[in-house]
Amino acid sequence: MLGAINHIALSVTDLEISDKFWFPLFEFLGYKKTVSSDTLSVWESVSTGSAINFWLSKEKQKYLYDAPGLHHVAFHAKSKSDVDDCFDLLQTYSVKILESPNTYNQYEPGYYAVFFQDINGFKIELAYTPSVIRNRQ
Repeated sequence: MLGAINHIALSVTDLEISDKFWFPLFEFLGYKKTVSSDTLSVWESVSTGSAINFWLSKEKQKYLYDAPGLHHVAFHAKSKSDVDDCFDLLQTYSVKILESPNTYNQYEPGYYAVFFQDINGFKIELAYTPSVIRNRQ
């Protein structure tokens, strides 16, 4: 898996609140918490081994979307129904939805995604991309 993403590290202002926010979504996506300390939590994907790391930030400034740095994080969905199920889960937890599930053919034919905001202000996406599925078969 040369070149596959090993992990993404995100700085957060409150580690405990971030973990609580992400727990239902990570459970849905198949991630398990493998490291927990006062300054770091690591969530690893059961299927790929890639990880999302939350580091407690020393700075308390708010994340600014579209500023230099992280733009957004997108997770892969195996089907359109995964996207819809995730949307339903997000609504259960009153997560801020940026864009409801929709087809975005401007990205590629059949691209289907939901966009939302996490507790830190990060833009997050769950995307079904038919070409990825076809290329893996």
